[in-house]
Amino acid sequence: MKKMVKSLSQQAILAKTDRVLGLDEALATGHRIIDVRSAGEFSAGTIPGAINISLFDDDERGIIGTIYRHGGQSQAFDQGFEFVEKKLAWLLSSFQSFENQPLAICCARGGMRSRSVVNLLTGAGFSACQLRGGYKEYRQGVLDRLEGFRPRLIVIHGLTGTGKTRILQRLQQAIDLEELAGHRSSLFGGLDRQPSNQRTFESLLAARIATLGEEPYFIEGESRKIGRVFIPKPLAVAMKQAVLVNIHCRLETRIARIIEDYPITDEKMQQQIDRILRSLEQKMGSEEVERMCCLLRERNLPELVRTLLLEYYDKRYGKSMSEYHFALEISAEDIDEAAARLEEFRSSSST
Repeated sequence: MKKMVKSLSQQAILAKTDRVLGLDEALATGHRIIDVRSAGEFSAGTIPGAINISLFDDDERGIIGTIYRHGGQSQAFDQGFEFVEKKLAWLLSSFQSFENQPLAICCARGGMRSRSVVNLLTGAGFSACQLRGGYKEYRQGVLDRLEGFRPRLIVIHGLTGTGKTRILQRLQQAIDLEELAGHRSSLFGGLDRQPSNQRTFESLLAARIATLGEEPYFIEGESRKIGRVFIPKPLAVAMKQAVLVNIHCRLETRIARIIEDYPITDEKMQQQIDRILRSLEQKMGSEEVERMCCLLRERNLPELVRTLLLEYYDKRYGKSMSEYHFALEISAEDIDEAAARLEEFRSSSST
């Protein structure tokens, strides 16, 4: 248990610190990233893996911002200091589970919030440093990386249920956009998922890019929008210029895979599916939609999925796929064999 700080000196807590690291160095040396911005700032976007321990909550931050604009920096500091003094014990206790780890403290720009927390923690015996540039510098790095990311790609296409995602998960140099977006890119893609916002998606994508080896990379054919997010334009352009592969399998295999991928776990999920089905009335007709809802209530999932595939998904995607030129056609009845064939194809494409 680290020692408690019984009193605070505003001068000491706001003093400049030489304990400053860049993100790459902090990660390389095993520092835990602690984001001390408010919960609202954190949820809008943060460094992957960061833990949120807010120095100020959203209301307090708003108050300090208002005082700063109308009363100046000194008054804003006084108010912030008053907020911290009242919750000092809680704040330090929030860090106790990380007492044996080196910590890198992140705020918006690597300014007063992270500096004050570093001084507070070091005074209590923690090993802490300030993250240089804060989230703003990290975010700019993400944007720079994505702006320059226009790689050679092998894009995997296939009708719904053929197993594209399963194959991607078995490939080494692959980017699973749906996993990063937290959405399966379909009507039912948000079920049992927590969709990413744009900043989180871009952060996860940039982190994935950093782990990839030599091009070309595998990626699934997607529209520009996946759930709530958009694919960065340079990557979207690269996908249009990529080598295309089509995978296929029997209808019964597709039905079985979809039922496995979208298990109906409770009544709430069944109600969500019912609402989604009813949203198709304009495209499929009220009579067909009512029949599908009846199949759902009866838990006749094979027939429900069959109808959705043949009467909705295949008609929608089949037309666009007919316009593509595929360099390779692969059966996906056996996912492992399909992945092995794709790896062989990539090897031959790289030479």
